[in-house]
Amino acid sequence: MISPTPAATLQLTRFWFWHNLYWLGYLLVKYTHLSLLIPLQQEASFPYLATYTLITVINISVTGWLGARELARPISPQQQLKRLALYLAPLLLLLIPLRQYLLTHYAMKSGPDSITHWSHYFILGIQLVLLPLCGWIGVFLLMKLNFFTLQQLENRQQLLRQARQARLKVLRYQVNPHFMFNTLNALNSLIVSRKGFAAEDLIQQLSAFLRHSLKNQDDQWVPLKEELQALEAYLAIQQVRFGERLVLEWQLDPASSALLPALQLPTLLFQPLAEHAILATVAEHSGPIHLQVVLQRTAQSLLFAIQSEATDPQAPIWPEHLVPASLQQLRERLELLFGDRASLTFLKPASGFYARLNLPLEVLYAAHPAGDRGR
Repeated sequence: MISPTPAATLQLTRFWFWHNLYWLGYLLVKYTHLSLLIPLQQEASFPYLATYTLITVINISVTGWLGARELARPISPQQQLKRLALYLAPLLLLLIPLRQYLLTHYAMKSGPDSITHWSHYFILGIQLVLLPLCGWIGVFLLMKLNFFTLQQLENRQQLLRQARQARLKVLRYQVNPHFMFNTLNALNSLIVSRKGFAAEDLIQQLSAFLRHSLKNQDDQWVPLKEELQALEAYLAIQQVRFGERLVLEWQLDPASSALLPALQLPTLLFQPLAEHAILATVAEHSGPIHLQVVLQRTAQSLLFAIQSEATDPQAPIWPEHLVPASLQQLRERLELLFGDRASLTFLKPASGFYARLNLPLEVLYAAHPAGDRGR
C-alpha cells in the first residue's frame, strides 16, 4: 500500500477544515433564519432545527467521504463535475422526501393530509436541498484546483532542484579531470627526472587533496577550514612541481581565521582560481613568481582573492568571451548555489593574474548546523 505524501496529507487536512466549516456555517445561518422566522408563524422552532441538523449531518458525512475520495483524482474539472453529480443525485433524491416527511409530520401544523401544502413544500424543498449541495460542489472544485496547482508547482520545483543538482555535479566533475591531467604530468616529469623525494611528496599531497574531493562527492558543504586545507594541498603540489619558481604568500585576516569553525561553503571553489593563477603566471614565465592568497571578512561577505604580486589593481576586467571555460563553469556553479548574492571578478593585466571571489556571509553561516543565523 502506497502511503500518501506529506503534501497530499496536508491538503486532505485542509479539505476537512473547509468542508466542516462550510457545512457548519450553513447550519448556523439556517439556525439563525429559523429562529427568527418560525416564531412569527406561531410554530415551534425545535422540529425545524432538528430536521435541518439531521440533513446537515448526512450532508457532512456523505460529501466528506466523497470529497476525500475524489480530491486527489487526476481528472479534468468537467469530468469531476460529472462524477460529483452522479454520486450526489441519489443523495438529493433521498434528502428531498426525507426533509418533507419530517417537516410535514413533526413541524407543520397543517400536517401531512394537505396534498397541496405537501407538494408546494416538496418543490420548495428541491431548491433548499439542492442549493447547499451546489455550494459545496463549488467549494470542493476550488479546493481541488488549488490542490493540483500546488502539486504542479511542487513537482516543478522538485524537477528544478534535481536539474540544479545534476548541473552542479557536472560542473564540479569537470574540474577534477583537468586537475588530474596536470598533476599526473607533473608526477611523470619528476619520475623521469629521478626526483624521488619530490615525487613522493607530490603523491602525499595529491592523496590529501583527492581524499577531500572524494569525501564530498555530492556537492556537500564543508567547513571553511577543510576547504583551505585542500587548497594548501593543491598549492603544495604545484610547489613540488615548480620548485623555487613559485613563492606563496598567505594573507589570512585574523577576523576571517576566527570564523573558520562557523562557516561552511561548497567544495572546490578556491582550487580552480588557484589553478588558473598558476597557468597564467608560473607556467608562462621563467622567473620566480609571487602569488598572494587573501582571505578577508567584510561587513556582508567573505572575500577570497588570489593574485600575482605585480598585478595592477587598475587593470581592465577580463572580457567575458575570453574567460577560460573552467572559470565560466565556476561562475555558473556560483550562480546556481548563491544566485546574485555571490560575485566573481577577473582582471586582465598585461602580466600576472587576479581573481576575486565574494561569498555572502549570511548563507555561509546558515549552512553550518550550529551557525548563528541571525547575524
